[in-house]
Amino acid sequence: MIKLYGIGLSNNVSKVRYCLNLLNLKFDWVQTNPMAGENQSPEYKSIAASGKIPAIDIDGFRLFESNAINRYLAVSNNSALYPQDAKNRAVVDAWTDYVSIHVGHAIGRVLFNRAFAPMMGQKADQESIRVGLEFLDKYFPVLDKQLSENRFIAGQNLSLADINLLAVLDPCELSQISVDKYPALKKWRAGLQSQPFYQQCYKDYTQFVLDAINANTGK
Repeated sequence: MIKLYGIGLSNNVSKVRYCLNLLNLKFDWVQTNPMAGENQSPEYKSIAASGKIPAIDIDGFRLFESNAINRYLAVSNNSALYPQDAKNRAVVDAWTDYVSIHVGHAIGRVLFNRAFAPMMGQKADQESIRVGLEFLDKYFPVLDKQLSENRFIAGQNLSLADINLLAVLDPCELSQISVDKYPALKKWRAGLQSQPFYQQCYKDYTQFVLDAINANTGK
């Protein structure tokens, strides 16, 4: 039995849910809200020493970090989402790292300051927003070029790199970040968002987040 710990607001948690859905794996969803400190309990830290979400427990095997979880799920289920060939696997890893380390970090800067800081009564750091957008102006064209030459981000086959990028881009609208200038990236994203594995999680990620925030704040 697979237990997935996390909260629907987290795009890192979404990443694992997308993978589980694509692999047709049933799982128990254990709501773990970091905003309520539920990820800092001794019980949760026995599952994820980092105290971060997501985490999984598969019959006593416990693992945290979304990319590591997805690699394990793909390998243990012999899925082509993470190719067996060393060179193809390295390409998937490269694009996964590029997106997580660079694109994700830049979007995170903008997301926090445009969306979450005001909700927390904090002043937005305009310089951080500027830097984040400046980085995205460099990173998005790289993704767009890759997707204009390939069906998917790591080549002609859907892979964990696509799942990673899809989840990283989920907060774009919430962050007032547009991909409209990048036609290949926009088309790729819309295509995956229409698929059952995504729709089983969200019809509209932005609306889901806003509804959840309003419910918690009583609005």
